[in-house]
Formats: sequence, C-alpha cells, structure tokens
Amino acid sequence: MGIVLGIKNQKGTVSVENFKNRIRLRWRYQGKRFSLSLWHYSKVNLLEARKVALQIERDILLNSFDPNLGKYGGRGAARAGGVGKIKETFVDQFEFWVKNYKQMDCELHTNYNSTRNMLKNWGQITESNIQQKLASQKNAAVTYNRRLSILKGFIKWLVKIGSWKHNPLEDINPKRVKKPDLPKRTPFSITEIQLILDAIKNDTYSPKCSSFKHSHYYHFLYFMFSTGVRNAEAIGLRVGNIDLLNNIITIKEVLARSLVSQSSVGRIRKETKNGKVRYLPLSMDLKLILMPILKDKQQDDLVFTSPKGKAIDDKNFQNRIFKRVLRQLGIKERVIYAIRHTFSSRCIDSGLTPVQTAFLMGNNPETALRNYTHQMSIPKDLPEI
Repeated sequence: MGIVLGIKNQKGTVSVENFKNRIRLRWRYQGKRFSLSLWHYSKVNLLEARKVALQIERDILLNSFDPNLGKYGGRGAARAGGVGKIKETFVDQFEFWVKNYKQMDCELHTNYNSTRNMLKNWGQITESNIQQKLASQKNAAVTYNRRLSILKGFIKWLVKIGSWKHNPLEDINPKRVKKPDLPKRTPFSITEIQLILDAIKNDTYSPKCSSFKHSHYYHFLYFMFSTGVRNAEAIGLRVGNIDLLNNIITIKEVLARSLVSQSSVGRIRKETKNGKVRYLPLSMDLKLILMPILKDKQQDDLVFTSPKGKAIDDKNFQNRIFKRVLRQLGIKERVIYAIRHTFSSRCIDSGLTPVQTAFLMGNNPETALRNYTHQMSIPKDLPEI
C-alpha cells in the first residue's frame, strides 16, 4: 500500500503529516498506535521521510518491524545504525527561517523566492565562502542590497541557534544606489490632475462599445490622488479601514501580487511594505466621494473593485484605461505610481515639513525626500542677504 499524505492512514500504511512544521509519521501495528517525529517540514526532508515510511511498511509486512523505532531514525537510532538524522542543507534552513520567523513563504513572496533560488545556484555554502559568493553576483545595487539584508538576518539567526559561529556578512555595507531618472514617475500638475479626473468621471474617452466604463474607477483614482498611497494599499483597502465617524483612514495592509499568479485572483494579503501602520485624515471632499460606494458593504469588503467585483488589477487599469486617457488628453505618459510622487511633491510644495510628508506616506523622511519629492514650482525670489 502507498503512503497517504495528509489523509487518515489505512490499516497497514504509514501516513506522512505536517505537524507544527515538522514531519511526523503515524501508523498502527498489532493494535498499537505509533508516531515518529522526524525533521522540519521541507521538500527535501519530505522525500527522505517517505523513504522511512516505506521502510516501516516493508518491515511490517515482513514481520521485522522495530518497535523501539531506532531503526527508523527515532530513539536509539545511533545504536541501531538506522537512517539517522539527515543533515539539513543551507537552503532547507533558509526556507525554515523564512516560514517560521519571517512569516513569509518562499513559494509566494518575490524577494525570498529569488534569494532562495540564488542560494540553490550557489551549491555548497559555508562561513568562509558566502561573502565571495555574494560579491560575485551581477545584480543591480538595489537587488544586491535587498538580498544582503535578507541574508544578514538569516545568518544572524544561524549564529543564534549555534549552526554558525559568526556572521561573515555583518560588516558588509550595502552598495550605493544611484537614483534613476524615471520620467514616467514625474508628478502631475494640478491642471493635469483635474483633466484626468474629469475625463475618467465623465467617460470622455470610454469606448462606446465597451460595457465597462472608465467612470467605474473614478473613486479609486480620486482616492489615489488624495492620499498618495501605494497601489497595493489602495487595492487592498477594506471598508473597515475607513472610519466615517472620526474621519480617519487606516493603512495597515496591502493586497499584493504573488508568484502564483499575476492576476487579481492570485493576490495575497500582507502587511504594508515596511510593516508600518499609518492613519490618514479623511477630508470632507474625499468622504463625499467614498460614501456612495461604501453603502451596504461589509467591514471586510474591498472598498474598490473591478466592474466584475474582483480586486482591481492595476496593470490592466494602467494599460487599458490610464494610458489611453493620458494619450487622448495630450499628457506625457506616466505610470500610476506617479500619483504617489505627485502627492509627496504637493505636500512639500504646500508647506508641509519632510517629517509630516513622510508620516503621511509611511516612509522615513530621508526616503520620502530622496525618492518621491520633486520641485513642482520655482520660488519667485531668492532669500535676501
């Protein structure tokens, strides 16, 4: 009989289970129930666990079963010369750390997935060669710095549990990142904002044959221009995050793309990019815009949805609607993320301090000034001497 994974085992079979992120084997023999806890749950260890399960089933059939379990890597394995403990690879430990300590999943989250795949390509990894392996990567500075940060945290944990004696990456500085010229993120002017919102609201450039009108996205776009939130923050905003009584918007989570699917269906809910929760004032004009679409919705419902009631796909919106409207208006092409740059620049232009602006955007002041702030208006006079 074969092994049944995640299903109650039949008589004479050994079930392989994920119990508290460890592989556990369970079976019955001569009216007694047996359980054997093996290694942490990973793809590599799962293959080895299946081999142990097959050996147990074979021994039961041949009446050579070891009730002390030493033969199968349990108690007394060293004396019996059984399968013993499998040495977990560096990648195994990384996957375990990501899942149990970072609360992420290498199969879903892009940064951890790409870092895991890089480690797989490296082969044997030791304290003496990891620094050289990382330095040999031909990645852009931003990618290098992101992976360096992840590995620093991981190796810090390895040192803590005693697997490594020291962290070879601890004193390595990140590479200097040159701010790229991103013309498609240039802020919109006040005039351009008004033209865009009017065109969307009035379906000025909606195809006549289309049953999905541009105006469906008017509330979504107005919210983006009003708050400067990240795309995934607006897409994942739930009704319960808007307090109409106290006029407060809570930004605490996102609905982000995953590696499983790039469509709205494949999005996953997680914390904001930097893990921060922030509270934005709900202005009266924005409140009046949102109230009609909040009516009759439940607390966990999405505030903004596609015409089919699903999560908004910002890439589709960008390519099919936003780009078309900008072109028809004669406005230089931008990505939706330019709205966030617009918000930051408008905050600074209106007299808000960098600290206040950064607070509203969920960044630290240095990041807000370096990445998002553009000078929208030139002072009429220079300071007097």
